[in-house]
Order: sequence, then structure tokens, then C-alpha cells
Amino acid sequence: MSDRVNSVSGADAGRHCRLAPVPIGQVVIEDEFWSPKIKTWREVTIGDCFAKFESDHGGAIDNFDLVRDGKTGSHAGPPWYDGLIYEMITGAADFMAATPDPALEARIDGYVARISAAQARDPNGYVNTFTQTMAPQSQRWGMNGGDDVWQHDLYNAGMMLEAGVHYYLATGHAALLEAATKMANLMCDTIGPPPKANAIPGHSGPEYGLVQLFRLYRDHPDARRSVSAPVDPERYLALAQFFIDARGNYEGRTGLNKSFGYYGQDHAPLAQQRSLEGHAVRATLFCTGIAAVAYENGRVDYLDAALRFWDSLVRHRMYVTGAAGSIGDEEKFGPDYVLPNDGYMETCAAVGGGLFNGNMNLLFGEARYVDELERALYNAVLGGTSLAGHSYYYQNPLIGRGRRRWEWHGCPCCPPMFLKMMGALPGMIYAQAPGAVYVNLFAGSRATLKVGDSTVRIRQSTRYPWDGAVRLEIDPDQPADFDLFVRIPGWCEGASSQDDLYRILHRPASGAAKFAVNGRSTGSPNMARGYAHLRRTWKAGDVVELHLDMPVRPVRANSHVAADGGLVALTRGPLVYCVESIDNGEPIGSLFLPPEATYAGEFRPDLLGGVEVVHGRVGHCTEEAGRRHSSHAQLVAVPFYASANREPCSMRVWLAASEDKAAAATLAMRSRASASHCWELDSASAINDGVVPAGSSDTTAGRLSWWDHKGTAEWVELEFPHASAVSKARVYWFADRPANGGCDVPASWRLFYREGDEWRPVEWPSGYGVAPDKFNEVTFTRVTTTALRIEVQLQPGWSGGICEWQVE
Repeated sequence: MSDRVNSVSGADAGRHCRLAPVPIGQVVIEDEFWSPKIKTWREVTIGDCFAKFESDHGGAIDNFDLVRDGKTGSHAGPPWYDGLIYEMITGAADFMAATPDPALEARIDGYVARISAAQARDPNGYVNTFTQTMAPQSQRWGMNGGDDVWQHDLYNAGMMLEAGVHYYLATGHAALLEAATKMANLMCDTIGPPPKANAIPGHSGPEYGLVQLFRLYRDHPDARRSVSAPVDPERYLALAQFFIDARGNYEGRTGLNKSFGYYGQDHAPLAQQRSLEGHAVRATLFCTGIAAVAYENGRVDYLDAALRFWDSLVRHRMYVTGAAGSIGDEEKFGPDYVLPNDGYMETCAAVGGGLFNGNMNLLFGEARYVDELERALYNAVLGGTSLAGHSYYYQNPLIGRGRRRWEWHGCPCCPPMFLKMMGALPGMIYAQAPGAVYVNLFAGSRATLKVGDSTVRIRQSTRYPWDGAVRLEIDPDQPADFDLFVRIPGWCEGASSQDDLYRILHRPASGAAKFAVNGRSTGSPNMARGYAHLRRTWKAGDVVELHLDMPVRPVRANSHVAADGGLVALTRGPLVYCVESIDNGEPIGSLFLPPEATYAGEFRPDLLGGVEVVHGRVGHCTEEAGRRHSSHAQLVAVPFYASANREPCSMRVWLAASEDKAAAATLAMRSRASASHCWELDSASAINDGVVPAGSSDTTAGRLSWWDHKGTAEWVELEFPHASAVSKARVYWFADRPANGGCDVPASWRLFYREGDEWRPVEWPSGYGVAPDKFNEVTFTRVTTTALRIEVQLQPGWSGGICEWQVE
């Protein structure tokens, strides 16, 4: 294996070292940052998701009963619901591997019994509830006129394999593993080189699931003895390899599945795929599978492809938060450097990228992959679920206008993926190689490892990510010689990090990470593959102390990223920060961060579950009587993951780096908006955020809507920051009729100003237009007032709303 790994073209053979993960059961997290969150996910999120899958929101479990009872013609939810249930079981199993939960175990055992009963309906062990209830038997696996991009037969099966493995390792219960093994055997019997069927997953994931099943049966003899189905691990690895090799090979394929094209990473054979393309979740999971299979077979073409795709992702197509997938159409990657701040950024894609980077670290033993895993983990992934644990984000854009998290979704794929990542967290902290221990992530924890003939216990204490101090207590059962490798994050020092896509300003090349062993400074540590390398005869009571300098540092994007030209973001340690209008007032786009600005952190235990807030004296641009003015403002920034956990408000990650790039705050933008009613997913504050929509039906821009009030009289107000003379207003109506909604322009409207405690109509209005896709302007006799009010009469049977309201 090592010879093949080290033969990667263009790579220094001496730099590569294959690592082994440390199982979840050998690590206990005891951490100020992570432990409360894990408790919430274990006690709230898992149950919330399972309940919503069971309820009228989904009915996903009931689909297995339909198959068990031989019923056809109906199916709850989309075809991939089976896979989401399996992913929930995988995530829940990992949480139980860390902390046993008899009640959750009993609940899942009940699900497994229903899954097994559905599988028993088919003599070959096939179970995919959508295909069995809604499609002919001949179209299984997407064949003979079927469509696996829609059916998700292979994706569902792959997630079943993964769930069977994880649930067995967590509980020792083998019923789901038995079912998964039958499915794996059926796939191996049916799919592969001629004369078998040339079929590949319409949605990647099975590649990694097959590798996990292969590893379980290879490494755990008890698992083989726990199932009655035949077991052949090499077949499972061979099928995973086939799913990779068959990309771009269309021989024998027909109909809708002839080619999945760029969307499904099927546009060319692997060796000819030069960049990461298509659906971002499928693509990152495809890469995860490639890295996992390469770990086992050592094929140079797989290793080269993994490196090529990693380069494409991290250096050309990834957001500063670790998010991936910029284009909403097909949930896909855009071209290099096309990274709009209101892009798609699906939570699942961030998880997929994290899994890819975790597997790359095991494959190559380089710290840079953990840097990217950490970036996604603390930012794009962690932000996918609310702090309360029962509302979620599908998309995670870097600019928000009053967005709210959803309680549930028509495609609730992100919460299960989130739980899979967070359930696996204990196993990401440490890794091993022969005679070596690796510290990858910094989290308060206890680990028990076998190093050579010694049992070694490690206790890690830290307040990371709020503080850069890390203490490692090394406790071998006998004096032991081994290597200790401790990751030096790329955000701290530049020596092992390349600033191709995002450049951290004022970051030193070295000297920002300081080590001491047993109280004595080690000086500059030896570095290997991004790790500080410490070798000695370790004895009980040895202590390694690491201090990582953690100032607030601005970040600039590569000049090719047009969306971030002239903008800057703030980071501290692994965290990307954002600015919310609830802390800074509207409009936050009027703030600018000049090079001379300085920043400081303050820990606020009472805010957002306890966060380090960043303060800074920055610039603020306003517009009065058509003239721009600049002044100073006090900026307050919070970690991106904690955004959208208070009242709906505006949010930005990237802010102007100079006054000329800032949007001058007009009178309307500095005002407070309120309304008679607002739909829960909209916000009154969106009407004066300065963002002009592409059209009245532009649902990507923020808006106020009075949905689901229809045919009613409604109002909206702007409360000025001070008494102001005004004589003109412009209104851009929100109207998604007839395209895809129930809102239209109003039947009529009037404008009022406040005088004392009364609302008075403006005098001599020029007219109240209701045209869509444009500003409707009304001029009137100048009046000095502290507020304006619009009163509308909605059309009978229709609701309505406002995209933007401007005042002069």
C-alpha cells in the first residue's frame, strides 16, 4: 500500500503517511464548546427529526409498511426518504456509540423491524419503497426506463449499508446489518462488469457505504458470525470500485440512465474529469467514495483524482465558510471563482466536503485536509441547525435579509446529514499510524489508544475555539517511545497553508504556535505535513502545552472572485464571523472596514449559548440630501454559525473594505420597518435593506409578504431615526402570481405621514401605481415627519407584499 500511495505523480513520496481513525467508543468529549451542543442534538434534534419523519410532515416510516403489506399506488414523500431514515439511524448510532441511550435504541429497533418486514416481502432481499410502490419491478435500480436520479434506488441501498454498519458497531444488534448485507449481495449479483448490468448511483453515497461494509467484515469476525447472509467483503469493495470506474462508460445503458452527465459526475471517465462538477452533494460524496476506496486499493489513478478534485474544490470553488455549491439551479458548482454571496451552499454539500477532507487526511496524513474539515465543521455545517436544535437551514448563504430557519422541509435531507457529521465528531479528534498518535482537532476530550504494546490515555483540555490554549496530558501504562503529531492550523500560521482562494491578512509565516513539554519551551517544533512533531519516551504525567495566537484577522478573497471584490471578512481562529443588523442597526451594508481598523474579542456567556463577540471601530457611510458622508461606527460581529438564532434581521459575512465600496445608508435604510402582518419566512426589515429585486416575483431577494391574508386591508410603516423632510416615495411590489405563488399587486394603496399621534394622508399625491417589476413612484407635498405608513387593499382571493420601499 505505501509504495502505491507514495507513487502519486508529482508528489513527494516522503510526505505521505496513511492514518487510521480512532473509533468513537475510545473517545469521550468533555468540552465547554461541544458538550452542550451534543447534549442538545442528542436530546432534542434526533427526536425532533424522527418525530417529523413519522408525522404528517413525512410518514417516511409508513412507506415500509406499505411494502410489507403489498400496497402500491401511493408513497409518502420523495423517493429518497428511505435513505434519509437510514442516515438518521447512522447519525443516531454514532451518538449512541458515545453515550448509550436505551430509549433511542428501542425506538430504532422498532424501525428496523418494520424495514426487515418490508424486505421479507421480496425473495431476493430488495427493498426500496418508492420503486416498489410506484414503479414496475423491471425498473429497479433505474433500469428499463427507470431513472435512478429520481428513484434513488442505489443511494437508498448505500445508506442502508452505512446504517447497518454503524448501528451494529454502536449496539451489537445485527438485524439491520443482516438486511444491509442482503442488499449488498443483491447489488453485487446484479450490477458490475458484463454480463451484469452497467448501473451507477444517480446520487453518490453507496461507494462509501460499500467500503464501510467491507471494512466491518474484514476487521470484525464477530460481525460475520452475527448474520446468516453470505458475506464476501472483497465483492463489496469491487462494486464500490465499479461505481467509480463506470463513470463516463455508457455501454449497455439505456433510456434515462444512459448518462447522468455533469450533474451526476458521469460526463467522462474518471481520468478525464479535471474539475469538480455538477450537483455539489453528489460530487462531494463521490469524492469521499474515491478517497475511501483509494485508501484500500492504493490505485494511483484514484489518488490522483482525489488530489485533483480537492484542488478544484478548495482552491477554486469553495466558500470561506467551507460551504460548497454556488448555483441554485441543479444545486451545483459554478465555474471557478463563481461564488456569489447569496449562492446556494446546501448544508449537505458542506457535510460532503467535510467527509471528503476527513478521508483525505486518513489517506495522505496531511494536516491541510483537517484544516478544511475544521473550516466546514465550525462554520457551514454547524450553522445548518439552530442553537435550540429543532429548526434548520437547507441553504447557508453569506448574506441574509430577514431569513428564518424552517421547522421542516419538503426535502429534509440536511438534518440527517448534519447528525451524521456531528455524531462522528469524537472519531475525528485523533488518528493513529504505527508508532504515532495524531491530534487533529482541538476539543476537551479523553482518549484511550493502543500504541505498540502500550495503552496510552490522552486527556485534552481547552476552551477552543474561544481560546488558543491546548493542554495534552499523556498517560501511558508504561514508558513508551512514540511520535506525537499535533496539527498547527493554517489559520494560525502560513508555513503549511496556501492562500490560493482566501488570504488571511497579518498572519505570520511561523512563530504563532508555541509548545512546552512539562513546562519547558521546546522552541520551534519540527514540522511534518502540517503537524508539529514531538518524539520522546513518554511517561505518565507528561504534559504538552500548545498556545495558538488567536487575534481577529481580516480575510480577502482571490481577485478572481468577483462577488468579493473590494470586500473583507473577519475571522478569529477557525471561526468566520458575520454582522447582524440586530447588533449593528440597518443597513449593515453601509459599514466599511478600513485597513487601519482594529478589533478585540469579548466572551459573552449570556449571548447565543456563549460566544466570543468581535468589536471594532469601523466606518459608516450615509446619504443625506443626495450627498454621501462617512463617520465612525462600533461594529459587533458574531460567529457565522450562530446567526439567525434571534429575531429575523439582515446578515453579512463580507463587508466593504473602503468607503467607496459601502452602500450609503439612505433615510429609508436607517428606518425601522413594521407591518400589520408578516409571513413567518419573510421579514418587514427586508423592505428597506437597499436590495432591489430582479423582478416582482424574485424570491431570492428579501421581502415582506402578508401571506396568507387574502383580500384584506394591511399596512406597513417606516419609523425614521429623526424627524425628516420627505416628498417622494417609491414602492416595488412583491407578486409571485401567476408563476408559483399566491401574491399579487394590491388593488389599491395610500400613503400617510405621522403628525403627533395621528396618521394623515399626504397631500397632492401624483398617483398610486401598482405595476409589477418596477418601482411605483409617488410625489407629494413636502412634509416633515417621523414616520410614513402605506395602507393597502389586497385583491380579493390574493395576498401581496413589498420587495423594497425607498424614500426621498
